[in-house]
Amino acid sequence: MSDSRVILAADELDLELCVQLLAKIGHRLAAVKIHNLYDLHGVEAIRQLRRAGGEGIRIWVDAKLHDIPNTVGRRAWALCNNGADIITVHASGEIEMMMEAVVKAKGLEIYAITVLTSLDEDQTQLIYGNSVKAKVLYFARLAKLAGVHGMVCSPKEVEMLAKRPELKGLKLIVPGIRSAGKDAGDQKRFDTPSAAIKAGATYLVVGRQLTQAPDPILAIDELEAEIAGAAAGC
Repeated sequence: MSDSRVILAADELDLELCVQLLAKIGHRLAAVKIHNLYDLHGVEAIRQLRRAGGEGIRIWVDAKLHDIPNTVGRRAWALCNNGADIITVHASGEIEMMMEAVVKAKGLEIYAITVLTSLDEDQTQLIYGNSVKAKVLYFARLAKLAGVHGMVCSPKEVEMLAKRPELKGLKLIVPGIRSAGKDAGDQKRFDTPSAAIKAGATYLVVGRQLTQAPDPILAIDELEAEIAGAAAGC
């Protein structure tokens, strides 16, 4: 696997454009995250993206599984057998559900979703009856007990999780990443790459900053320089 800290969110690209982008910068990514491309093209999307991204690229099918344990286990197994390297489950499905995914999809890396970055504090209180940080920590503890490999959380919670000794060993995957001056899109809880790395993020999930860049090579150059500067200061 690449030693990159960047995961590409290919949310708004069709398959042809995604293949073209990976041909340019795939060797500089830790993974590429897809959802609708898998829905539309299935295994063929995984094959084409792996071929375009070159050695080391990993395919994250962002399925966000959330169902009864048996159903989640079967879907995780199917995604694993179809060539996915990483999948997601919702931590709100609780320990047994997440454990079923881990057991049924051996060899697959599983990340647990905490509170979506599109939700703000008021919305989280309304849905979960608790603050964002309290709910994220609760979900993270469940995920650790279930044996998943990483947590998906916003930049606003990553420092809290990174400091918790009971969560040691969990990778912290952080979407909602925008360099200063970049459009925040539909994210409510977001921050800069530098701030997220300093807070303890393992990987940064970056979308429009790379997918809509006029020059994606220059864009990833700038992103990597910002990450390197932050890491050097940690």
